[in-house]
Amino acid sequence: MSRKTEMEQGYVNSWMIVAISAIVLFVAAGSAAIWAYLAYSQEKTAVESRMAVASAKAREEQSKADREKFNEEAKNPRIEFVGPEQYGRVSFMYPKTWSVYVAADGSDRGDYKAYLHPAIVPPTNTHSSNQNKFALRLEILNSDFNKTLDQYASLLKKGDLTSSSVEYNGNTATRIDGAFSKDLRGSVVLMKVRDKTLRFSTDADTFKPDFEAILKTVKFVQ
Repeated sequence: MSRKTEMEQGYVNSWMIVAISAIVLFVAAGSAAIWAYLAYSQEKTAVESRMAVASAKAREEQSKADREKFNEEAKNPRIEFVGPEQYGRVSFMYPKTWSVYVAADGSDRGDYKAYLHPAIVPPTNTHSSNQNKFALRLEILNSDFNKTLDQYASLLKKGDLTSSSVEYNGNTATRIDGAFSKDLRGSVVLMKVRDKTLRFSTDADTFKPDFEAILKTVKFVQ
């Protein structure tokens, strides 16, 4: 083989090596670019997804806050409830969006019972009242204070209920909180009115903010 032919082959081989190397580098660069683009797209999609979730959550929270604010404002101005004179003229302020049903007016010298609840008061007959939950039950009982308190002694002893001495609007009271049954978790507040016992009850923690607000406005004549 002549020297010229060897030189030409060497030139061709060098050119092929350069060309192949360039192709390999091009393919590698292309693959890297594609991988980078896919990674960017995935990250962008993930970020946009997180932003969308956060935005939806923020809108939901704002909507909830707006509804709660509207519901609270709708309760005002509050309405005054006034009980019978012969039972100490018990009075308090309650939300105007609530309804009142007096189940027993005490005209037969029996207990006085009134139920208050948002919109419509559920049925209050003996069977239904044991199943339905009320925002507020008001009872003026022809019963001694200590005797009424003793009704909760066993549950207090078991630890299902807790008792505390409280004061609302200058009125001394005993408050009982906890599970009154397997289906009822709420609060009871007992006050002494003349020779009777005033009992306020709420049947669910949902109503506790309104329950507290009502108790702060309670008045009666001893």
